Amino acid sequence: MSGSDAILVGESWISEHYFTTEATSESFRAKVVERRKAWDAEAKEGRATPRSRFTEARQALEADLASLSELLDPTVSPDRQDNRSVDAVAGGVHDRLLDILELRGHGLHLEQDGPLLRISSPGVTDRAPLVVVTATPVTAVEDLLTKDGVTLAEPVRLTDDGDEVKSAAKLVSTLFVTEDGPDFILVLAGRWALLTERERWAEGRYLAVDVQLVCERNDTKRAGEIDRALTCLSAQSIAPDADGKVWWQEVLEASVKHTVGVSKDLRDGVRLSIEIIANEVVDRRRAQGLPPLPAAEAQPLAKQSLRFLYRILFLLYAEASPELGVLPVGATEYDQGYSLDRLRELVQVELTNPRTRGGTHLYESLGVLFRLVDRGHSPAAEAGDEEEASATSGLTFHALRADLFRPEAIAHIDAVGLGNVALQQVLTHLLLSKESRGKDRGFISYAELGINQLGAVYEGLMSYTGFFAETDLYEVAKNGDASKGSWVVPVDRAGGISSADFVKAPDPTTGEEKPVLHRQGSFVFRLAGRERQQSASYYTPEVLTRFTVGQALEELLDQDGHTTTAAEILELTVCEPALGSGAFAIEAVRQLADQYLKRRQVELNQKIDPDEYPKRLQEVKAYLALHNVYGVDLNATAVEFAEITLWLDTMAKDLAAPWFGLHLRRGNSLVGARRAVYRRSQITDKSWLKATPDEVPLTSLVEDMTAGRVDSTGIHHFLLPAEGWGAAADAKEAAALVPEAAKRLKDWRRGIRSKPNKQQTDALVELAHRVEVLWQIAYRRLQIAEEQIRRAIPVWKAGDLPVGGTVSREEIERALADADGAYQRLRLVMDAWTALWFWPLTDQTTTVNEVRVEPPTLADWITGLQALLGRSPELRKSKLPKDTLAAGVSWEELNQAEQLELGFAGAHPVQNVLQKHPWLVVCQRVAAQQGFFHWHLDFASVFARGGFDLQVGNPPWVRPRSDVDALLAEGDPWWQLAVKPTQAQVKQKREATLALPGIQNLVVDGATDIAGLAEFVGSPAYPHLQGLQPDLYRCFMEQTWRNASGRGSIGLIHPESHFTDEKAGKLRRATYHRLGRHWQFTNALFLFEVHDQISFGVHIYASNRTSPRFLMATSLYHPETVLRSFDHDGSGAEPGLKDPEGKWDLRPHRSRITTVTQSTLETWHAILEGPDVPVGGTRMVYAVNRATAAVLDKLSNARRIGELGLHFSPGWHEKNDRTKGYFESEWGAPDSWQDVILQGPHLFVATPIYKSPNETMLHNQDWSATDFETLAANAVPVTAYKPTGDRHRYDRDYTHWGDDEERRSARDFYRLAWRAMAANTGERTLIPALIPPGAAHVNGVFCVGSPNVSLRTLVEIAGFTGSLVSDLLIRAAPKSGIYQGSFERLPIVRDHPLQKQLFSRTLRLNCVTDAYADLWRECWSDEFLRDEWTGGLAHARRLPLGDVGPEWTADTPLRITADRRQALVEIDALVALMLGLTADELCTIYRTQFPVLYGYDRKRDHYDANGRLVPQEVLKVWRKKGDRISEEERTATNQAGNTYTYELPFRTLDREADMRQAYAHFERLLAERS
Repeated sequence: MSGSDAILVGESWISEHYFTTEATSESFRAKVVERRKAWDAEAKEGRATPRSRFTEARQALEADLASLSELLDPTVSPDRQDNRSVDAVAGGVHDRLLDILELRGHGLHLEQDGPLLRISSPGVTDRAPLVVVTATPVTAVEDLLTKDGVTLAEPVRLTDDGDEVKSAAKLVSTLFVTEDGPDFILVLAGRWALLTERERWAEGRYLAVDVQLVCERNDTKRAGEIDRALTCLSAQSIAPDADGKVWWQEVLEASVKHTVGVSKDLRDGVRLSIEIIANEVVDRRRAQGLPPLPAAEAQPLAKQSLRFLYRILFLLYAEASPELGVLPVGATEYDQGYSLDRLRELVQVELTNPRTRGGTHLYESLGVLFRLVDRGHSPAAEAGDEEEASATSGLTFHALRADLFRPEAIAHIDAVGLGNVALQQVLTHLLLSKESRGKDRGFISYAELGINQLGAVYEGLMSYTGFFAETDLYEVAKNGDASKGSWVVPVDRAGGISSADFVKAPDPTTGEEKPVLHRQGSFVFRLAGRERQQSASYYTPEVLTRFTVGQALEELLDQDGHTTTAAEILELTVCEPALGSGAFAIEAVRQLADQYLKRRQVELNQKIDPDEYPKRLQEVKAYLALHNVYGVDLNATAVEFAEITLWLDTMAKDLAAPWFGLHLRRGNSLVGARRAVYRRSQITDKSWLKATPDEVPLTSLVEDMTAGRVDSTGIHHFLLPAEGWGAAADAKEAAALVPEAAKRLKDWRRGIRSKPNKQQTDALVELAHRVEVLWQIAYRRLQIAEEQIRRAIPVWKAGDLPVGGTVSREEIERALADADGAYQRLRLVMDAWTALWFWPLTDQTTTVNEVRVEPPTLADWITGLQALLGRSPELRKSKLPKDTLAAGVSWEELNQAEQLELGFAGAHPVQNVLQKHPWLVVCQRVAAQQGFFHWHLDFASVFARGGFDLQVGNPPWVRPRSDVDALLAEGDPWWQLAVKPTQAQVKQKREATLALPGIQNLVVDGATDIAGLAEFVGSPAYPHLQGLQPDLYRCFMEQTWRNASGRGSIGLIHPESHFTDEKAGKLRRATYHRLGRHWQFTNALFLFEVHDQISFGVHIYASNRTSPRFLMATSLYHPETVLRSFDHDGSGAEPGLKDPEGKWDLRPHRSRITTVTQSTLETWHAILEGPDVPVGGTRMVYAVNRATAAVLDKLSNARRIGELGLHFSPGWHEKNDRTKGYFESEWGAPDSWQDVILQGPHLFVATPIYKSPNETMLHNQDWSATDFETLAANAVPVTAYKPTGDRHRYDRDYTHWGDDEERRSARDFYRLAWRAMAANTGERTLIPALIPPGAAHVNGVFCVGSPNVSLRTLVEIAGFTGSLVSDLLIRAAPKSGIYQGSFERLPIVRDHPLQKQLFSRTLRLNCVTDAYADLWRECWSDEFLRDEWTGGLAHARRLPLGDVGPEWTADTPLRITADRRQALVEIDALVALMLGLTADELCTIYRTQFPVLYGYDRKRDHYDANGRLVPQEVLKVWRKKGDRISEEERTATNQAGNTYTYELPFRTLDREADMRQAYAHFERLLAERS
């Protein structure tokens, strides 16, 4: 159905393509079909549905609507009208519609107030998500939208002191802006039913249904007009469900996701467009006889191509928002002559005429529009270009004067223009969704594709680079998928690459998929794999952005009994320290602007006209964005894009383009200098090298200036050599390639760390004085600049706000860029100090004037700084004349004061200093590349006021690690495409790759960068992180804490590894004292475009509290769950990881939210930590509900496995030890257990040899399950690794246990092993099994054992750790790996009366081959003979549990799947009983904490009459045919190659019932023995 004139989508209420497409998935039609199926199913059960109600009432409703039309028609004579009044007929129609739509049913809470019907769900009645407004009937929907028309039967006054409202449209606007306003409003107005939503109504967007037309047409087909109309309006769609959520919210979100899905196509389109534009420039330069652009201009050309797209994008958004007045949208001359909207049709017109194809009409037309937008145009103004003036007569354009539209922004493009064909291709990519089989091609809705979603398009391009192909190149990627990075390889070296790894694209003529070939000289724009890994740039979905900012504001506003005023809102400073596309800054502006207007209205007891509210809101947003928002990003393209998106979102009528140059900066937020000092005594005793400097807040600088003094607290840290200088000397990969350069750097580093002598120390003290003097000048300059860039923007009822303008932007830029000014001199010193951490090992950067430059000696360092900063012979005075830098000093007076100061101090011209000290030139180069950012200097005006009030963002989730393979892949993609190559192949390839031009330098420089960054972020610059792995998100945590004002709030999305990292106690303690709110999420709903198992948190930090107190919830999937849990009344079952239907549990519940205090930490400490760990540094426990928390509290007092004296082995390191030659990749069955090297998939819970690798060995899923029914008694597992080389060395270097006199290999013992990787949301997380002597393992498996611990104790430990209870404790503190500390904190009960029952089941599960014969013999007990099954499946082949003897035989292991399952169930019951848990608590653990296992038990796993697990291929047929399935269809061959016929009946097993039955059995047994 392409559309319906009975259902009107007003102003893009929903994506037109999503709403009208016939696609059977990802469309509104799919939702309608789904709803129709549900109605049909209900009807079969004899229950009424909106459809059945409509069918029953249609004729009467149609008749009433016809009568109403006659009553409203002035041309119809009275004698043809019935005797009823309009109000009476309309009232009957509206009542009938309410019944049809079921808005009075479903247990909804209703509250009638005149023409308003407020509807809420029973459990959440504090606010009505839906309001139904009864209006007077109208003939046309336009009559209903009139704000000044009388469309209400009687006036409505919402508050006692409010105005009377007579218009339904006005009432809707008023309701939406109230504090507890609804999310949706349905207006019933005779034949018209109008639905709208809070945010969309403000943008003029709505959905209207002509009920009369729907009745008359009576389109009854599936997904026809009736189905669509009822789906749009029925209670199931517009009323809140039991959790307070509205169906339409999900659908509108799906529409946005569809648009974002379109935006994924758009992302590809933008990337292709950049290549099209750049290659068009290359081709046109050649055609016009111009020389080719040099290689260095490839990236500038990429940026200019991107800017050209930004221009079009800006205009598309401006056209989608005509109310802003940026473009004269609606004027006939504009719409027909300039509008981009007209191009939507033109892009699909084939250009056949050669002149048309080669012309530049489209480009020139856009050029005229670009000029008009930038320079402005008035009908009364004279135009130099008569033709252009004639075309634009009558049109008004307000001049924007934007950097984006400056001619130099696209100079390379303007030099040659763009042809019609190329530009048509570009516009096609920007305006139309991607062409693909089975999908309609629709126009992209820029009204629906919001600014935040736009980040999904462009943020992914931040890490792309452009270059000119020096030879013909193929593009390759793993499996041909370039989305995660690709590589290029010369055609003559592409022979060894698999055809599957070539990136392919359809041939423009034939449509055939062919390898992408970049011809010599062409422009290539691609994502290098290593760039994607290092940037970790992932678009943050708007739902998380909004939630994070909102939660941060909860901790910022209205604190400590003080109500934040509207005026204070206008003073708050906002920073996004990892800027990206600026999504968080935009959201902060939106919410703060909304808060300002709400608070100001309350303060004045005055309401803004609802129709004026959007305009007033936009003005406040513009004010805040321009004056209060700051941001930093290392990627210059990201900063430029953030400027554009911030502008797009805050555009206000008649407002010229903003300048964000002082506030949005390119730089590395984590690496730079700050105002922190060492005492002179620390220099004297050399302790400064390892000490953390003392912070000196910049607020004291202002106090010093006011008092006319210069601070003499200490010596700034950036004036002194740092222990981390020359970090590249320790980069093993780099040092191995350039050993001489590494040795020189090490020697220099050794010398530079020596203690300064007295003369040098005096000089450093003097330099510190100079730093303070220049800092005062730089601060005053930045302060004046901040004042002067302020714009006159009207802010509702804000009074007179400060405005600048005396000093021009050009003057400010010139002064701040002046190399000889105080600001740039200070910056150069800070840059130099930071650059020496990153000093390169390659000659390319360190060569100045053809001479290799060495880093400075301490004497050179001091001399160079004295030349830059000047001298202070008057140091003892420590004062400046008070009026030199007084608050009222003018810009010109400051210029004169700066010149005099530097002149008196004898500061040399910077150019002379660089010539005399070429090491400073190298430092400049390094700084330009690394982008060091010095917060206290660059944002001095903010820190002079105490810091940022609100910091929000999603910092990178990466750890700075040197990935040499990724660097080598830039020379030869083999390094990323090869599958488990041998070490011989690696060695051969390494030598060949390093010999390629430029690759050795690339590897050395890459390793140097990582070494410098890792060294810096692990230094005293980050005191809470010392000794930890330098995750960048942790660095952002500390940096934002440091940058916050005293009242500041911080909202960050980042991983949570610091909460469970044993070594991160110091960081945890600091975190607990700063947290205000902590919400832990799993990415199961793919909010982020990364793996669904990724866990992250929304962390809200506030000021450092004396004791911890914060709100927390875990195992969340969507932010709405948190918000609705605050409103929940606490009734009903507590949620788990999944709901009873097996879906991720989104149900809100009061019990989800807990308050963490010191007492909570003490409980966590008892569960997870030993006595050596302070309570304040305890790891975090994650409990999804209070029932789980109660279980954990019980377990906190149990004895721990760590008390038993076990030894630990990590096994071989899978990468490093393989590289060293201990073992090699080789598939096959070893001769004996002595040659076995186990990997994680070999094991499952109490199950050794669970799987074996397939010969293809493609990945960790390429394994086959073991068939225990046929497993040979002497079986040895197939492995993917085999010992190699010297066998004595292999045996000697594996883990050994025991004292020095009698050390023995860990391989000599039975051990309990477990998978090291923690699948925290999988079927099981803790996966232990006993392994026999001889076997080794890689570090994907860990194990414990001991020469001093009996085998019985080992079996006891295996029994406890194989239970759900132990698994819960691992899940409660989720980590990526399960290390020794976590394992040793698991509970155990020794010598329990039921110990033998535990032994029996544990041994029969683990002892699967004769390699376990000694273990069985040692632990066998005659009590085993009396043991019995507690329940479970009594299948045809089941043997008594006690039917075993003291010697291991082939019958000893449990081989039948149903029996193995039952033994695990009984172990769960035994362990729970031994640890004092109830059966209810055990079942709650199972039901809420193990949703995958719970789902498998209920839906996937079926057992046949012989106790076998029925394969899915058989079940698929059985589900269709039932027990009529044939014997042939019941026969299948498993992965082990064995063929079975599965016997009916097939059944699922109830684990919860089995656990309860087992628990009761053991409880009776225990009572008897007691």
